[in-house]
Amino acid sequence: ALDVSHQFGFLHRLDTPSSGLILTAKTYEAYYHLYFQLSVGTLVRDYVVLCHGCIPPERHEISARVRRGKGNLASSICEKGKPSKTYLKVLAHLARQQQNFSLVAMRICTGRRHQIRAHATHIGHPTVGDGKYTAPEVFLADREWCVRNFLHRYRLVFLDFEGRSHEAMAPL
Repeated sequence: ALDVSHQFGFLHRLDTPSSGLILTAKTYEAYYHLYFQLSVGTLVRDYVVLCHGCIPPERHEISARVRRGKGNLASSICEKGKPSKTYLKVLAHLARQQQNFSLVAMRICTGRRHQIRAHATHIGHPTVGDGKYTAPEVFLADREWCVRNFLHRYRLVFLDFEGRSHEAMAPL
């Protein structure tokens, strides 16, 4: 937990305006064991996201290359980006003051910086409360009723040293 070269045990991060579970390791052995799972895609990370507009229920995947923005800039979708895949399931369509929204469960296969936010914006349905990926007027309107980026990691699944699956959940 005190080793900066091993990110103080943190295996991954959450974007500052988001909420939810974060996985940390207490030993070097656990860190590398979990880091391997993260690298090969066996670590499960599930999110609930509120997006602008009505995402078609038949949409189940977003595959688009994500390029990390320099410094604190937004990531972008472009050919120079790294391959990225997000699975999604539309849970509900909602309306508020003549605006439509989609409540969506998302699972990332890869873990690119701002992947969900960049992918959601790429398909024309940015995350509610996201000042980095929406127009300023949309962000300001969202802030009147949603105080943060509506992106919540509600579930993590990982394997222990014996190969047993462990699940952690955090409701909204």
